[in-house]
Amino acid sequence: MRRAGVWQWLDGHVDHERGVGVAAGGVVSQAPTTVVIERLLRTLGRPEQRVPVILVAGTNGKSTTARILAAVLAGSGLRVGLYTSPHLHRPQERITIDGVTITDDELAAVLDPLVADERTASELGRPSWFELMTAAAVGWFADQRVDVAVVETGLGGSGDATAALGAGLVVVTSVGVDHVEYFGDRRWDNAVAEAGAVPEGATVVLAEADPAMHPPFLGRRPSRVVTVDRDFGVAADAPVADGRTVSLFTPGATYDDVFLRLLAPWQAANAATALAAAEVWLARPVADQVVRAVCGALRASGRFELVHTPGPVLMDGAHNEEAATALARALRERFDGVSRTVVVGMTGTRAPEAFLSALGVGAGDWVICTSPRTPRAVPLARLAAAARAVGAGSVAVEADVGDAVRRAAAANDSTLTVVTGSLYVIGEALPVVRALVT
Repeated sequence: MRRAGVWQWLDGHVDHERGVGVAAGGVVSQAPTTVVIERLLRTLGRPEQRVPVILVAGTNGKSTTARILAAVLAGSGLRVGLYTSPHLHRPQERITIDGVTITDDELAAVLDPLVADERTASELGRPSWFELMTAAAVGWFADQRVDVAVVETGLGGSGDATAALGAGLVVVTSVGVDHVEYFGDRRWDNAVAEAGAVPEGATVVLAEADPAMHPPFLGRRPSRVVTVDRDFGVAADAPVADGRTVSLFTPGATYDDVFLRLLAPWQAANAATALAAAEVWLARPVADQVVRAVCGALRASGRFELVHTPGPVLMDGAHNEEAATALARALRERFDGVSRTVVVGMTGTRAPEAFLSALGVGAGDWVICTSPRTPRAVPLARLAAAARAVGAGSVAVEADVGDAVRRAAAANDSTLTVVTGSLYVIGEALPVVRALVT
C-alpha cells in the first residue's frame, strides 16, 4: 500500500466510533466478537505473542490512566508502546512508542498483509476500522520490539478487538453505563461486558470503587487482584493554581505531596491507578523521582483543560452521566458561583437530558447545542429539547462546533464557557479555542 492511500483505504471500512457504515440509528443486532481480529493477527504472524500487553479497560478515565502508566514505565527504563482511542486531531495519535507517533509509511507497511487478506475475506469477515488499527498497532509494536504495550480497550471488553491480545495485566478504571446499544442500560451488564476483557489467570488492578461491581471481574479467576482503597489509592488531594497536590499509595510505596499538573479531582485517582499498575508490572515500587517527574509534566488535552481566550474556556470530553456528574463536581470546586455558557454536543444513543441534569444545568446557564461531524451525532432538536427540559435559562443552536465556541467566547469575558458532551466535540473545538488565544 502506498502512503497516500492508507487513510482512504482505512476509511472505506465500518467505523463504529464515528458511525460510518453503521445502520441508521446505531441499532445493532449482536455484540462484537473477536473472530475477525484473531484472523488479522494470524495474518500478521501473531504479533501479540511477541509483545507483552497491559490492557486498560473501564468506562471513564481510560486514556489518561493509560498515558500516565505508559509515561511511568518509560521513565522506569522500558520501551513502551501506547494505543489509545479516540483521537482528537489525527488518527496517528492513537499509536505511539515512547511518545513518538507512527508515520503514514510505517502504518502502510504494517497494513500491507491485511490488504491482501481482505481480498479473500467474505463480506461478513471484513474488518472494521478499529480492528485494523488495533492489529496495525500491535504489529508495529512487535516490529519495533517494545518491552510492553499499554492498550486501551475500545468498545467495552467482551468481543472488543483488544480482548484478543492476551493481556497479562488488566487495569479497570471504572464501571458506568455506556454503549447501551451493545451492553444494556444497567451498570451490572456493563461490568459483565468489561470483565470479558480479562483473560483467565491475568492480574487485575481494580479501580472501580463499588464492591458490588467486582464479582464479574473476580469470576474471571485472576491470579491476583489489586483493589482500590485497600491496596492503592489517594490519601490526600488538594487543588492548587496549576494542578493538584496529591499523596498517593500503592502496595509497595507512598508518594507524599506530589504536584500533579492536572486540574480535575478525578485525575488523582487515575494517577494512583497507573502507579499501582506500574508497580505490579515492574514487580517493584516506582522510583519517587520518576513519579514526581511524570506527574509534574502531565498534559491531558481535552480533559478538564482550561484555556483563556481571554475569557476562560473549559474543555472536557465527558460523554455519559457518570462523567457529567464528575465534571459538575470539578466545576464546583474550581468555579463555584461563576456564570457559565455550556457548549454541548453528543453522540450515539446517549440520553442528553440525563447528561445535562447530571451536569447541573439550570436557570443560570446559557446552553448552545452543537453537532460534531459524525453520523452518530445526537440531533440538535433533541439536544435543545433536553436543555429546555432541565430548565436551562437560555438555549441556542449552532450546528458547527467552531461557530458554537466562537459565539460563546464572544459573549462575555467573565463568563466561563464549558465545552463538553463528546471527545469528538472537543477535537473540533480545540483548534478554534487555541486560535482565539492567538
